Amino acid sequence: MKKTVNILLFLFCAVILQAQSLPPNAILKNYKPFATPRTNGRPGEVYRIDEKGVNFIVQDVTTIKEKISEEGDLVGRMYFTSNELLTLLNLEFDRLDVVPCEVKIAKAVREYNEQTTVDKVLYSDGKIRELVKDENSKYFIIREAILSKDVTFRFSFDTVKKIKKGANTLTEIKTAAELDFPFEIQKKFKKEKRIFYLDQEIKIDPYDN
Repeated sequence: MKKTVNILLFLFCAVILQAQSLPPNAILKNYKPFATPRTNGRPGEVYRIDEKGVNFIVQDVTTIKEKISEEGDLVGRMYFTSNELLTLLNLEFDRLDVVPCEVKIAKAVREYNEQTTVDKVLYSDGKIRELVKDENSKYFIIREAILSKDVTFRFSFDTVKKIKKGANTLTEIKTAAELDFPFEIQKKFKKEKRIFYLDQEIKIDPYDN
């Protein structure tokens, strides 16, 4: 019995590790998707994750100002966990933890803040001690965000075959050319929304690894 429990625990941990260890993206390396496109979540917002994995917004540190860069159209392959696409696109996958897709972000805008600004506000000015209070939580600050009014996610035929629920929301791209990602979901918004973000873990001691 004990051996069986150990095996199940090992398999569970292996699945979690696989889901978290994603291949590198062709665009937006190390970026993550917001659970839903949103107007909050700007660079400078601090959030924490407690010991149960629950996410809480701590504070939008307004003294950390963001800068803006117009990036044009971004197109490239990105990798997501199945849970990320369930919350973002309402797609449920069957026995597929890592999902590759081609992402097109039309007229992307990048918001970002500089490391020197973050360090000054958090550590030189002592803001970090006001933010980091729960020793059982991990704290993160959003460093960059990608905004757009129009984003498209494209999937391969093999990936679509593994969609358990939500495949009816995909559109097949009609073309004479053979495409690697012939099925797509397009999301359009009246105003620019934050879709992806890049974060950095923060601690009381900046040199505590």
